[in-house]
Amino acid sequence: MRFAVFAVGSAMTIAGFVLAAMGYASDPRAGWLIALIVGGQALSLASMSFAPRERPGHSAATEVAEPVGARRRHLGLALLIAHVGLYALVWFAAVLSYAKASAEAPLPSVFGLTFAQQGPAFVWGVVAAELCFASAVYALGPQWRHRLKQLFRYQPSSTPAVAEAPDTPPSFRYRLGLAVFIVGNLLAVVALLLPVLGFAKGAMVGVIAVMLGASEVISLASIFFLGKEGFKELKSKLFGLFKRVPSGEPISRRRHRLGCALLALNVLLQFAALVFPIASHYGIATDGTFPEVLGLGRDEQLQWFVGLLAAAEVFFFAGVYALGADWWARFRALFRS
Repeated sequence: MRFAVFAVGSAMTIAGFVLAAMGYASDPRAGWLIALIVGGQALSLASMSFAPRERPGHSAATEVAEPVGARRRHLGLALLIAHVGLYALVWFAAVLSYAKASAEAPLPSVFGLTFAQQGPAFVWGVVAAELCFASAVYALGPQWRHRLKQLFRYQPSSTPAVAEAPDTPPSFRYRLGLAVFIVGNLLAVVALLLPVLGFAKGAMVGVIAVMLGASEVISLASIFFLGKEGFKELKSKLFGLFKRVPSGEPISRRRHRLGCALLALNVLLQFAALVFPIASHYGIATDGTFPEVLGLGRDEQLQWFVGLLAAAEVFFFAGVYALGADWWARFRALFRS
C-alpha cells in the first residue's frame, strides 16, 4: 500500500512536469496541471504515514544511514527554503491577481507580469518549487528522510509521564521565541477578525490572505527559538491562566492522529481556497469577463475564499497544539544537525 501510494504520487508529479515541458503551461487548462503536480506531491508525502512491513532481521534503525556532510546539508536546507519561497511567490501572485480583478478591470498585472504571462508563470513556479523539493530531499539524505517520516508516525515520549518542571531555556532565546509566537498568533487573530468586521472586500481580500499566510510562517518560526522545553513552559503559563496544570503525560496515539489530520485539513483547505483564483484566472482568459466559479459570483467567491483560508488557519493552530511538545522537537530536529 505504501509503495502504491508513493508510485501514484510520483507518477502524477512526473506527468505534470512532462505536460509543462510539452507546452501546456500556456493553455487555459493549465490549472489542472498545477493540481496534478501538487496532488502528486501530497500523495508521495502521505505515503510516509504508512508503517513499513517488518522483515526478519530488519528494523527502522537499519534504514538510517550516516548523516551527510555539512556542505551538502546546507545545500539541502537552501533548496527547501527556495521551495517554500517559490510556492509563497506563486501563492501571493495568484491571490493578488484575484483580489485586484474586477468586472471593470478583469485582467490586472502583478509583479510586472501581464495577465497573459501570469498563467505560465504560475505553472513554472510550481514546477521549479517541486524540483527544488525533490533535490533537497535527495541532498539531505536518508537520515533526514527518516526524521521526516517520524513526523507522521506516532512515537511515545521517551520522557517520564510524571509532570516535571521544565528546564529554563536561555532567557534571550525564550523571550525572542515568545515574541515571535505572540506576533504570529496576533496576526492570525487580526486576519480572522477582519472578515467578521466586513473588510473582506476588493483589495482587502489580498491583504487578509497575506496576513493569514504570514501568521503561519511566523508561528512555525517560533518553534526554532522556543524548542521542546520552551513550548512546555509556554503551555504551562497559558494553562495557568485558566487555573489548570498540564499533566505532563505524553500525548496518546489518538491525539497524534487528530493533530496530523488537522494539519492535513489545513493544507487541503488552503488548496481548496486557491481553486477560486486559479479557476477565475483561466476563466477570465477564455471569455474576457469575470467568470462564475462553482456557480458563485465575484462577491460570493471572495467570501468563500477568505472563509476557507480562515478555517485552514484555525486547523493549523489546533493541529500544532494537539501534537504537543514532542512533535515540536521532532519538527525542529529536521533543521538541525
